[in-house]
Amino acid sequence: MSKSCGKCGGRMDQGILLELKDGNQKAITEWVEGAPDKKWWGLSIRGKRRLTVESWRCGRCGYLESYAPG
Repeated sequence: MSKSCGKCGGRMDQGILLELKDGNQKAITEWVEGAPDKKWWGLSIRGKRRLTVESWRCGRCGYLESYAPG
């Protein structure tokens, strides 16, 4: 599947947004349904819908578009 850039009309290439910590690969970015549920240890996502985020980058201008299909 190919897409055209909404900014300049260039070709968009599919990729992912990768979470890094101290240069080490950790996880692919996910979209989580609902408002943040903050706990003393961080965020709780138990029982919430989660979708992997796909990203598209324009080879001409570098514009990024992100989607969470599902």
